[in-house]
Amino acid sequence: MGKYNLQMRSSNSTEEPVLTTTVKSIENDAVAGQDTCKNEPNGHCHASNLQMASLTGLTTEKDVDVLRSSDGGQNAKSGQEEDQKQEETRPRIISQVAATLVMAFIHVGVGAVYGYSGVTLPELTDPDTQDLFLGPYEVSLLASLSDLGGAFGSVVGGVLLMRLGQRTTALLGLPISAACWLAMAFAHSPTLLLSMWFVVGFVTGFLSPAASMYVLEVSHKNIRGLLFGIVTTARRFGIIFVFGIGGLRVGWRAIGFASAALVAVPLVGLLFMPSSPRWLVTRGRLEEAKDSLSFFRGKSYDVSSELASIVEQVVRSQRRKSGFKDQLRMMMEPSTRRALALMGFLSLLSPFSGIVVVIGYAVPILQITKADIDAYMSALLTAVVFAAGTVIHICIVDRVGRKPLLVVSFLFSTLCMATLGGYFYAQTTEIDVSAYGWAPVASMVAFLFSMGVGQPVINILQGELLPTSVRATGISVILIFMYLGSFASAFTYPMITSAMGVHGAFWIYSGVCITIVIVGAVCLPETRGRALEEITKAAPADNVGE
Repeated sequence: MGKYNLQMRSSNSTEEPVLTTTVKSIENDAVAGQDTCKNEPNGHCHASNLQMASLTGLTTEKDVDVLRSSDGGQNAKSGQEEDQKQEETRPRIISQVAATLVMAFIHVGVGAVYGYSGVTLPELTDPDTQDLFLGPYEVSLLASLSDLGGAFGSVVGGVLLMRLGQRTTALLGLPISAACWLAMAFAHSPTLLLSMWFVVGFVTGFLSPAASMYVLEVSHKNIRGLLFGIVTTARRFGIIFVFGIGGLRVGWRAIGFASAALVAVPLVGLLFMPSSPRWLVTRGRLEEAKDSLSFFRGKSYDVSSELASIVEQVVRSQRRKSGFKDQLRMMMEPSTRRALALMGFLSLLSPFSGIVVVIGYAVPILQITKADIDAYMSALLTAVVFAAGTVIHICIVDRVGRKPLLVVSFLFSTLCMATLGGYFYAQTTEIDVSAYGWAPVASMVAFLFSMGVGQPVINILQGELLPTSVRATGISVILIFMYLGSFASAFTYPMITSAMGVHGAFWIYSGVCITIVIVGAVCLPETRGRALEEITKAAPADNVGE
């Protein structure tokens, strides 16, 4: 057991901090609190007992009351008081859904980033254009530079999310994102367009995890998969959004103006939302954390048990300090290190499944099929089906489970990528494929539907498998791998097609899909229906794959 530090801050106090107490180790706490805990069944001592025993004489009465109330009635309430306690009701979901919809608009903007190059490249590479023109190298940069920016943004995001929390981080990034979209819309040189595109990716690198983590941490365990699926679906609607504008042939600049306008809803909505209760606990602001839980669960719902569970995990995880370097050290604990390595590996492989290329080069790929089908409308169709797959994911993820969805969907995606590669290979031979122009469109549609069903599992598990105390930094590290993978996948696609042909690229992506199937089936745990604290507490290093 390592050392940890517990800091408590009274929200109504002007001193910062009101209380700081350093506890040498959990073992020493258990000894010091033996008298307090001796009557506990099976000798178990809850975190709040240890805290109150250690903090006697140092806390204000208000702080002790918060700790006492967060123990879920397990230590301070008699049987008679339990009988008198009002029957616990189901948590209210209205506030949780409202928060999810606000954060969903951030992910609509993220989806717009993903789909931007897929519909703008044909216009920007038209040799007859009177507007901005991009050469081959600049095309590769437009398809991938936002992902490189996202990798750097994830590094900064780790610090911002830990110190400022998800809500404040989002409020900081949204205006910057809007300004960059407007600058792109007015750009008259490739340099300005690409530089602003990099900054958009940079901001997306911390906006995306901020929105995802917020929904993950405010959601009740019974509907967490559903609400997180809504956020993921919103990202798909962002792709539909830009593909739809592209299909209207109103010009690539109009996409910039429309994407900037998306910022308004979350920017206003976040002003009425509290910070995540789990983040507040990591900062020692227990009273605010309890108020936040009450906001999202409803005033009639007893949040004490859930708050006690959060406090217990955070106290057991924190060290003498809670800085960025200290979180990195905590991530080296065996169970956390293994979960981080597993999700980092899957997040790095996922962009090479073909998802980045199929979306980022959607219209160009459909144009080279030489099918008698409008490429823009076909791209829009694939985006709609992608979103439909995610809707299916929402409906079944909390019933079927995370692991089966990932394994089955990526197995089907393997077949789709192999089929698409086979069609493009047949084009290079003497085989007449003119009658099968529908095949690549059907393969792309089936692939994106399958990815819509299963790929969000990776996003969910990124947050579920990491403890609350290191989740902000851990997700940021994982996203670095994801963004670097996306950058490499999009940037190298033209190079791979030049060296191996288009068919070679898609056969590589098929091989990556089957690799994800194997790793997911062997190594991933099932987290359906379990609270975040239960998942990380019950996942020792030797049980991660069970």
